[in-house]
Amino acid sequence: MDVGFDLGANVPFGVFALHAVIAVVFLGLAGVNGANGETIGLVLYLAMAGMIGLVGVMAARIVARR
Repeated sequence: MDVGFDLGANVPFGVFALHAVIAVVFLGLAGVNGANGETIGLVLYLAMAGMIGLVGVMAARIVARR
């Protein structure tokens, strides 16, 4: 798909890196919840970080095929 400008040679890594940065934010929030003893918050934020990381891997693979 032509978007009018070149995004670079390694676009799949950029897609994954964006998702990885967001996952790190959620890992930080999980750490805060874990330090405060809030188990449910810890579990939820860890799950969200894992899912965002997984989506990043899948999106990078899809972008690499196009």
